[in-house]
Amino acid sequence: MQPLVVTVMLLLYQPVADPTYFSYNSPQCIAFQLKHFNPLPLIVRTERPPCPWSSEDAAQVEVSRHLSIYSWWNYERTTNLELAAYRLDGVMLFPGEEFSYNDAVGERTLEAGFKKAKVIDSHGYTEGIGGGICQVASNLHAAALMAGLDISERYPHRFRVKYMPPGLDATVDYGKKDLKIVNNTLFPVVFHMGRIEKGDFLVRIMAPIKTFRVKYKYELMEERISDTVAFKVVEEPEDVVEYYGRPGFTIEKTIWRRNLYTRKLEKVKVRNDEYSPSPWTLHVAKLPTGKRVMSGLSKNQIERFLKGTKYTVDSARFSDVQRDSGKYLPRSYVNKRKMRKYYKRFSEIRAQKIVAQAE
Repeated sequence: MQPLVVTVMLLLYQPVADPTYFSYNSPQCIAFQLKHFNPLPLIVRTERPPCPWSSEDAAQVEVSRHLSIYSWWNYERTTNLELAAYRLDGVMLFPGEEFSYNDAVGERTLEAGFKKAKVIDSHGYTEGIGGGICQVASNLHAAALMAGLDISERYPHRFRVKYMPPGLDATVDYGKKDLKIVNNTLFPVVFHMGRIEKGDFLVRIMAPIKTFRVKYKYELMEERISDTVAFKVVEEPEDVVEYYGRPGFTIEKTIWRRNLYTRKLEKVKVRNDEYSPSPWTLHVAKLPTGKRVMSGLSKNQIERFLKGTKYTVDSARFSDVQRDSGKYLPRSYVNKRKMRKYYKRFSEIRAQKIVAQAE
């Protein structure tokens, strides 16, 4: 029997003997080896895959995406966002492998290039190193969820963030809170992400084939108005409100995931998300009661601080959070012009990475 025929038969036998053979071995790589008459590495069994997937081989089909808007004029926050995205772009996750956001991005320090920007803490908004990277984590969480991947660890923000639909955000804090994603498919998945143009941030989950179709929706279960006002003394305040006192609320999430090959439909078990009310931050010429922070206020008491301005307590509500809303979230839309910019920009970034790795 001819050697090439034996080689082909052995290759055909491999996936039968090991159903996960192509989970770790790239068909493109195998075809290349056969074309150059180098079948030996494919036949001999080793602990390592003889023809491992590359991120370029695996990134054949977009299985999900999520787009969000960010404040591009904020230099410090934008720097943090783009630095985190640069470190995550091209990350490949093999079947059964767990991804850790904190491990991949690393500790957020000034020495690592991260800047000080606004972050959320238990008292409201403050300055912190790495402010903005939660938007990267949130987009990645949303895209991974809609790709059907398992989320093994995730924390919602203390307050609802306006750049994400409720229930899809993810906050991270190095050493304390992480975002962890498990590849529960039979093939590698690849993360592609970054800025398309000013203000547009996109995450795409890529794979050789699409495994799941996912539907997600949330319903408002309870809403709580903000009862706390923080005063900031400004000599000549131009505007009264620095930060809205957004209501807190509890949502119930529904996620349906269908395997496109087994046709199995399952309801993914997730906890309800609870967001706390965020405090109002108001500019004043002098403290109205001698206190910088007042809590336990009624709606009418807060309205008195807003009297004569364009603001009301009701204007702080998020318009997309409605009690009777039961619609499934649509797929993020990106027009063709922006996608052309995306392809061009990221081909340049990946070329830079290859050069940097070679050096």
